[in-house]
Amino acid sequence: MRRLWLAIALGPLAWLTYVVIAYALVPLACRHPGAASRIGLYGVGAATLVMALGAVVLAWPAWRTTDRATADDAPAGLMRFMAMTGLGSGALFVVVAIAGILPLFLLAPCE
Repeated sequence: MRRLWLAIALGPLAWLTYVVIAYALVPLACRHPGAASRIGLYGVGAATLVMALGAVVLAWPAWRTTDRATADDAPAGLMRFMAMTGLGSGALFVVVAIAGILPLFLLAPCE
């Protein structure tokens, strides 16, 4: 059950961490143009993507093990719901992470 709560929360927490750290690193990358100063931004973006994918990896086995839950089987239904929520949240934040990383390759930090 804790694993599913982690799967649900990991994607949003990864994105929140990315936004805070990238906000702190952009002025540094803007003052010192070049690839070396942008490595931190790339690293934080990659870590965000890995954490969001980790949420999907955590939720996938739980979703597979809870076969079609019936209305009579409340704990299995709850586990399946939490697993599907973790999968959806993780997949959403994988897309959000990609959308946040893509501008790093297309734009300069000061733009």
